[in-house]
Amino acid sequence: MSIQIIGIIVFVVVVYAGIFIWWKKKRSQTDAAFNKLDMKQEAANAVSYQNDLLSNQYSFIKKQMNGTPIDAFTVAQLEYGAKDQAKDIAKDALKSFASLGTVKFQTVQTPKYLILSGDELHLLDTDTDGDISKHLIFDNTRLRNSVITERPLPKTTMGMAKYGNYNLKSYIISLETEGKTANILVYNGIVATAATGVASALSNNTDLQVKQFVTGSYFLKKLGEKVPNLEVQTYLS
Repeated sequence: MSIQIIGIIVFVVVVYAGIFIWWKKKRSQTDAAFNKLDMKQEAANAVSYQNDLLSNQYSFIKKQMNGTPIDAFTVAQLEYGAKDQAKDIAKDALKSFASLGTVKFQTVQTPKYLILSGDELHLLDTDTDGDISKHLIFDNTRLRNSVITERPLPKTTMGMAKYGNYNLKSYIISLETEGKTANILVYNGIVATAATGVASALSNNTDLQVKQFVTGSYFLKKLGEKVPNLEVQTYLS
């Protein structure tokens, strides 16, 4: 084995070791921060955390709502399972074939945003550029005919979804639309949505993690208060 190959192997090992040590340190900081939290007390900070997020990385939501009050918000996505992915792969393959290979198509799942305002639930959809492409409004009548169910996380991700004494949980909100039901996936925390439709964990920033977790839980709490049939138990309750 040449010295160059040995050097590459050593470099890769060092890089992966460094990433692992960094990850362990971050997880330790996260556990320490969340183990000190009293979520019942954090409920009093929820509006402040929410306003901070809406004034920074989610300021486009305030712009889209154009002065309409925001009682609570969260990041969401369409329910996206293996069957959905298989359909998209087949569809993309046909489109690519039709273009004689000049264009390679790949369906991308884009983030959605749910906003509670009074008795209405606003659903913002985005395009691949991150711009708002649709703005749907569900009135109280439609919400009363909708349901929410907890979706158990895959065992492979359960360890990643634990934050100190608290677990990141996912729920499917089945919203009644014109002639069909839209199954929207939300978490009890504000999470990013990858192109595959799979949600990642909370931010790596410990302070931001707390704000994301409390704000996501606050949305579910307010949703249950406004629409009793969409009530779930939260850490803030």
